[in-house]
Amino acid sequence: SDVCSSDLATFTVNGQTTTTGTPGTLVYQWQVQTPTGTRWTNVTNAGIYTGSATHSLVLTGATSAYTGYKYRVKITSAGGTEEVISRTATLTFGTW
Repeated sequence: SDVCSSDLATFTVNGQTTTTGTPGTLVYQWQVQTPTGTRWTNVTNAGIYTGSATHSLVLTGATSAYTGYKYRVKITSAGGTEEVISRTATLTFGTW
């Protein structure tokens, strides 16, 4: 996602929010990795982040210091029978 300073950045998962049968409701957990990091950390609703446990993670007031941060979402079924991890998206800041 490309943004300018003080813009909103939003990462959204497209698709349904429930499954049929045993798996049930889907549980979302957004994760972040710093540009030089090797570990994923769960995002919480604090600082610039909201929506950390929903299908859309919103970053409000992020600065260019967040350039290169990587984001993904882990989706688990409430029944615990299914788990999917999304592809990675990298945040970059433009100068327009």
